[in-house]
Amino acid sequence: AVATGFVVYLVVPVLLALGASPAALREDPLIWARIAPLGPILILPGLWAAIFSSAVGSILAAPRTLQALSRDGIAPRLLLRPPGNLPDILPGLVVSVALALSAVLLGNLNTVATVVSMFFLTVYGTVNLVAAFEVLSGDPSWRPRIHVHWAIYLAGGLGCLACMVLISPMAGAVAIIAEIGLWQLLSRRARQARWGDARRGLYENLIRWALIKLAQRPLSARNWRPHVLVFVDEPVRELDLVRYGNWFSQGRGVVTVCKLLVGDLTAYSEQQREERQAVQEVLDGEKLVVFAEVDVVHDLVEGIVDVAQANGMAGLSSNSILLGWPSHPELRAEFLRVVRKLEILRKSVILGRIRPRRQFARERREIHVWWGGLERNSDLMLLLAYLLQHNHEWSGAHVKVLSIASSETAKAQTDRRLSQLLPNIRMEVDVNVLVKPRDVPVATLIQRESAEAEVVFLGLASPPPGHEAEVAERMEALAGELPVVFFVRNASMFIGDLLESPEEEFASPAGEDEDDAPESLHRTLP
Repeated sequence: AVATGFVVYLVVPVLLALGASPAALREDPLIWARIAPLGPILILPGLWAAIFSSAVGSILAAPRTLQALSRDGIAPRLLLRPPGNLPDILPGLVVSVALALSAVLLGNLNTVATVVSMFFLTVYGTVNLVAAFEVLSGDPSWRPRIHVHWAIYLAGGLGCLACMVLISPMAGAVAIIAEIGLWQLLSRRARQARWGDARRGLYENLIRWALIKLAQRPLSARNWRPHVLVFVDEPVRELDLVRYGNWFSQGRGVVTVCKLLVGDLTAYSEQQREERQAVQEVLDGEKLVVFAEVDVVHDLVEGIVDVAQANGMAGLSSNSILLGWPSHPELRAEFLRVVRKLEILRKSVILGRIRPRRQFARERREIHVWWGGLERNSDLMLLLAYLLQHNHEWSGAHVKVLSIASSETAKAQTDRRLSQLLPNIRMEVDVNVLVKPRDVPVATLIQRESAEAEVVFLGLASPPPGHEAEVAERMEALAGELPVVFFVRNASMFIGDLLESPEEEFASPAGEDEDDAPESLHRTLP
């Protein structure tokens, strides 16, 4: 039946074109009756029967369609259950008749036909496009009885659009705008509809395709970017830490905010889902484009390592772990043990000590990077400073590289090497190499020079086993009263190459021989 109707509809325009001129076809609405054999006897009754059957079909189907929309929660519930003992079809019938009469009241049936044709074509085109998306998405729930290639569906949708342009571009635009407005209105009421959203399946297919292509391309230092996993205890209290994680990714990496629940999974199963939803709502409320995750672990410290190891999918995993600096000294030592384990996993670690947020300075905000060179953390610190600087919230901020030398000779060497290195990495930075007085501790020098900085980056060496508490005390002294301090441990597979500089320039201690640099500097700076 479908094939027969399709052939008839294709043959009719050909016969009309052969039987009359284009001018006659445009001007005479009854040209059919004049060129067909027995035209007045067959064509006019046939037209009447076709119109009547279409009208009856529409008047029967439209009320039930409105009822179905009401049952799905899209149309008002009144259309489903009228008050009193009235027939359930009556409200839909009244609405359908009212819409039909309003079209008749326009007076010019040719105008009505054009507008109605536009709506029919948009519906047909939309159905074809949705079917194409369903095929491309590969959803298991898409199980049509007749399997058609997605390109045919797409061609049908584009063909409907082309016909709309040929008939009346203005009417077509009005119909499309009206249906988009109707879709926007109804989509607010149908977010939980049982048929789901075909777009999700399409996005999942695109993600799978992208992950396969990503796995086929080797990762290089040039296209390395931080995918940050942020561990938080209370998201509301640690929003500043999350913001910095988002700034470090600069909208190009994947940022995951993870809250750990210590306990048994069976006891926390319901709370885990509720906590995840609560965390995501907090992040969405702050307009942070990050992903929320809540995991149940038996031990907080070991849980950080386990989650960091498992986070990600198909080669796209977190490569930078952002942790808040604990307030308890015992936990600080534990976190430094975590740093050592994460380094084995090739995960860079950023420990952030953030004091209550202060207002940014109006003029010349500065980001300080303290350069040492021995631990080769400087390239990651400079990269983080660069990414931070290029967020719109940090526009106008200046990056300043500072280093400490033990003598004037070492200072001259460091100045020379930095002046050779920094232009090669194409970053506009200020450089300040300080000579450390013998009676001034390194921590005091850092506190004095970075007192007005908005953010300070310091390198982090992996402490030897058993010395974590000692290193934690030294780090706390270095941070002192500075508002925002990040201790950075670079453990990526591209240590020394993240800024596309020659490897040997990062391998040396920033122009100092190890014997000339202050001992405390070796232990605390990159």
